[in-house]
Amino acid sequence: MLKKIGIIAIVLFFSATMAGAAVNEDKIKTAKTGGYTVANGTGEEVGILYVNAEITQGQTNWHTKDVSTFITSLNVNLNWGTPGNSLRLTIYSPDGYVFGPYFDIDDGSINGRINRYINNPNGIARGTWYYEVYGYSVSGTQSYSI
Repeated sequence: MLKKIGIIAIVLFFSATMAGAAVNEDKIKTAKTGGYTVANGTGEEVGILYVNAEITQGQTNWHTKDVSTFITSLNVNLNWGTPGNSLRLTIYSPDGYVFGPYFDIDDGSINGRINRYINNPNGIARGTWYYEVYGYSVSGTQSYSI
């Protein structure tokens, strides 16, 4: 009888500990993202950067944008319009978070565009944001805007 009570107590203790770990894991995941969420952009949103550039196979282009005012979301819209070529986008925040890498297919359609909204109800980090555009699979030279 004492053995059964001891086993039940251990199981209940283990279950309570694991439930607490799940809650803590959720808090850890939130902390790791800094409160940021990323969603597919829709339509022709205005982003915080607009640059025209060109890229070739295996080339990496870096773009920067300074955010100096309080905003809670930003739109990053990489558009090259040629679905036959593939670009990759990675976004780096000034507070050390990395978003991506993203590919054309990530929004469910291959249309020569990667359009992302980065949201944070506590505010988007002020400072220099970096956008890394990589020519993942490019035939010739591909122009794009971001």
